[in-house]
Amino acid sequence: MNKNTSKLSLEFTLVALAIAFSTGTARAWEAKKDEKKIVASIQPKEKVEPADLPALAKVSYADALKTAETAADGTAIKGELEVEGGNLMYSFDVVTAAKKVLEVEIDAGNGKVLDIDAD
Repeated sequence: MNKNTSKLSLEFTLVALAIAFSTGTARAWEAKKDEKKIVASIQPKEKVEPADLPALAKVSYADALKTAETAADGTAIKGELEVEGGNLMYSFDVVTAAKKVLEVEIDAGNGKVLDIDAD
């Protein structure tokens, strides 16, 4: 291999690594940008069994359901009380008049809407 071929090979390798790195970094950045940092008022410190979750909630399922349906202007087809991302929340799938399903997350401690996004 002569000096020019070696130089081209090195340049090609560097360009290929730069493309691979930037593509991976861009994807990671896009994924991180799409993540929403949700902080609820109740954050259990240790693992809680599902049967023990209602005792931790300060907002009833019925009140959270009403809030979710009002916020998404639709009808809930599924709902649950869960710990997600360290936060105690109600999560509802709500069908809108436009027949879109939205996931609505309600704070189980204060009843506020934490997030609404397409499911």
